[in-house]
Amino acid sequence: LLVAVGIALLITVAIVLGAKLLSQNRIRYSKKDCLLTELEKRYYKEFTEILGSRYIVLPQINLATVINKETAGFRSELFRNIDFGVFDKNLTPLLLIEINDPSHNREDRIERDESVRKICKKARLPLVTFWTKDGINRQMFINEFRKYL
Repeated sequence: LLVAVGIALLITVAIVLGAKLLSQNRIRYSKKDCLLTELEKRYYKEFTEILGSRYIVLPQINLATVINKETAGFRSELFRNIDFGVFDKNLTPLLLIEINDPSHNREDRIERDESVRKICKKARLPLVTFWTKDGINRQMFINEFRKYL
């Protein structure tokens, strides 16, 4: 009886491991067509035109690349992407920009956005949020950028 249970257990483990290997082989990846969506491209174009050659605008900035966590513990809260970062010519971060669409009204996104705001505030790195519902509004962008740059 003990031998039969052992054999059954080995067969079960083999089936589970075999299924896991098969499922891993079915996972597919593909390269994205572009770093930015079409809407993000429009914002990027506007930001780079407004800020000119004096600043560098980079898309898809990970918080961990511009903010250090100075206390012990995991840095997982820093592994979030911000839509754009504005840097001086020495690549010193000056300003972060988020573009929010209606998905940012979901409870999980509201919590995520609040967490990001708090992190940026503690790091003394300004975070500006623009809403897609306001459209691409050059004067609004200029007014916000003037507050920080």
